[in-house]
Amino acid sequence: MITKKKLLFAAALMLCLGTVQAQGTHLLVHSGAAAAQTIALSSIDKITFSDGAANVSYRDGASELFNLSSISRLTFAASGGTGIKNDAPDVSTLRLYPNPVRDKLFVTGDSRIESITVWGLQGNVLLRSNVQSSSATLSLGFLPKGIYVIQVKRADAISTQKIIKQ
Repeated sequence: MITKKKLLFAAALMLCLGTVQAQGTHLLVHSGAAAAQTIALSSIDKITFSDGAANVSYRDGASELFNLSSISRLTFAASGGTGIKNDAPDVSTLRLYPNPVRDKLFVTGDSRIESITVWGLQGNVLLRSNVQSSSATLSLGFLPKGIYVIQVKRADAISTQKIIKQ
């Protein structure tokens, strides 16, 4: 069974191994309705997982524990000055539907989507699409049932979300 812990492990592994080529300088950790927690990528030394938690170790020796069941998604964003740019696209404007998906996955947003990549949980790229539009339709009928990671690259943000294929 694929769990949320395995999905987030795959996302963090892609980040650590460089397979997620984040243009941004910050990782945003979204937890429900609360504001996303912003972490500078340059401040992260390593991320380890155990017992349903992710432990983020920082280069300054501090560490922080995240309960994996409370994390809804991870995104990357560009920074400007001392924080996240105000003009960065709002990740809430990006929609992937239906989820769970059987065949066609629709991706819409209010800004231009550069590309969409579908990753398996083992870190392998299953589909890459050059979009250059504010919407796209992906045919995912060829994928077996399971959980996948969708990476949507926009001009100044990368959003990573999970989808379930039925």
